[in-house]
Amino acid sequence: MCYDHLLPIFLQDNRREEMNILATSGSLFHIEGGLGLETKTVGLIMSVNGIIALVIQAIIFPIVADWLGVFRTFMVVTLLHPVAFFIVPYLVLLPSKFLFPGIYGCLFIRQLLSILDYPVILIMLKQACPSSRYLGKINGLAASVGAACRMIAPPVAGLLYAKGKKIEFTGLAWYGAGIVAIFGVCQLFLVPRDHNNEAQVRSLARCISKNRRGSEVPKEVVNVIVIDDNSDVERHF
Repeated sequence: MCYDHLLPIFLQDNRREEMNILATSGSLFHIEGGLGLETKTVGLIMSVNGIIALVIQAIIFPIVADWLGVFRTFMVVTLLHPVAFFIVPYLVLLPSKFLFPGIYGCLFIRQLLSILDYPVILIMLKQACPSSRYLGKINGLAASVGAACRMIAPPVAGLLYAKGKKIEFTGLAWYGAGIVAIFGVCQLFLVPRDHNNEAQVRSLARCISKNRRGSEVPKEVVNVIVIDDNSDVERHF
């Protein structure tokens, strides 16, 4: 939520031209300004960001979730999520010819971790529900908490970014979001896991629908019972 709010601001903020990866003030916490891009360039970057998200959601997520499993995927992406925030402010140190590859690399990392994390959270939330009668209430509560975070995150991130500009470190807001993600990592080990109830995510493409042993995923078995009212005989198929 902070990421989506801060990214356009950071991309358009004025850039210190003399800063590069080889010439800094000697401190990783002394980075001023943003990337100084034009509005149309920022719009193009956000469009490419949507394409990256679409590819990850449609292709990469089913493969990774099928390979690692839901809980392992949740563990891995949650552990790595702070990295997506900490690396963004250092894009200002890249030379011009490496700037756009660096931007798209950061966007790919963020979308990969975010998109892999969100569906598996919903799957685990459904698994943790004691009864389907409470599923609507639990999903509604989760959506309400998410909406509250979307309400709080932008003004807090904006305040941190403004404070960072005053102290000549515009990465302050990104570091703040990364620290919040680290708190999420600390809570990760408190999440209970039911080893007897594990969901499987399979890709639509048959060529990549493999289980962990490398064999094809077995077809689903459906039992059909037909009752003849006249003879009171049950037939199983």
